Amino acid sequence: MPRGFHLLPVLLLCTTVAQADVVEKSLNKADELWNKTLEYADSTLDQARRLWQEQHPEDAQLWEDLIPKLDEVIVLQDRERQLPESAWFGEDRESNNEQINEILDDVATLLIGDDALRDRMRELNRAMADTRNEIVDLKRRKLTAPTNSMWRKTASDIDADIADREARLVEQQQAMAALYAETAATLRANGVEIDAEGLEFLLSTVVGDDVMDMTLAFEQVKQLTAQLESLTDESREDLPTARRYYGMYSVLLRTLDYMHGSLLDGIEHDYRPRIDAIAERAQTLQQETRALYAQEKSRVLASNLEAQQLTIDAAGRYAEYLEHQQRQVELSRQRLARDIAVARNTYETVKMSGDLVALMQDSRHLLDSLFRLQVPPLRAFENLEMKREFQRLTSTLREQG
Repeated sequence: MPRGFHLLPVLLLCTTVAQADVVEKSLNKADELWNKTLEYADSTLDQARRLWQEQHPEDAQLWEDLIPKLDEVIVLQDRERQLPESAWFGEDRESNNEQINEILDDVATLLIGDDALRDRMRELNRAMADTRNEIVDLKRRKLTAPTNSMWRKTASDIDADIADREARLVEQQQAMAALYAETAATLRANGVEIDAEGLEFLLSTVVGDDVMDMTLAFEQVKQLTAQLESLTDESREDLPTARRYYGMYSVLLRTLDYMHGSLLDGIEHDYRPRIDAIAERAQTLQQETRALYAQEKSRVLASNLEAQQLTIDAAGRYAEYLEHQQRQVELSRQRLARDIAVARNTYETVKMSGDLVALMQDSRHLLDSLFRLQVPPLRAFENLEMKREFQRLTSTLREQG
């Protein structure tokens, strides 16, 4: 445990000593006094685990997985001020922060948890793609199929197979619509204003899964914060344990900030530049096509011009959407930054556990309105062609990534 980790609780325990002496002795004996409280703090933590298992059985395993990682981040954060900004050999603040981010990535994964609905969507999307490919293959085979044959499938046989696949595709599309409706209803129950159509648009974009992950993590942090409130309140006579609980809370908030940063970095340095490059390539190709079309009118070239314009329009819409999401996440992160600053400051101060409970309650209420999933007011899918072009651009971005 880092030196001076629980300096303030030590100061509070030594009220009979002059203030200057308290500071000096605390600096010299922080580790010794911390060891005396560690056994009691761990005992209280064991009681907390039992409480979680009894009162929140659905979260028991989550806490068991989270606690070691949260504690590890707390230790790394506390030693940060003791490290140099940079060092040729040994650890410095940069390497320490890299370790923290690796753990925060694991914490984010635990907070997101299993998302059965999205897993079913992915499986259904793959099945629909297979069905469409089968239809395309059957139509190709029909071109060379005989009218009558004893050993080969005829054109009418293939027509029947195509009709079967098309009926299956309709069923799959209906099942997907039901999944969108169910997922949107679940999100609305958690205070996220979105309908099935908006959800379909969201998940058709390259940032859709990231935004959904952040939403799920926010909801999980709110629930866990409520549980930490009650535990902090119950441990008000034990400042080291209360500090530990609040340290966990501050790490949960830092995890949300880490997820914000990862998404913003992806938009700014990955998705936006690549969607702009796609638009530029389409514009360059369109100029070449227009030059060819001016020399000789051609139905093929006219069709190419329409397809290129569709890509340019869709890329423009895509860029607008990414810009909107970037602004929204930046605003959310700014509001979250204040809460994190208060959490860290309070963790370092720890005047009394009652203050912790009040601040945690304020923070949890802030989370209720901090992040709201909103699709920008764009008519993203004016027609089926635009919808498919959006999906194609998303597939291109993911494949390039």
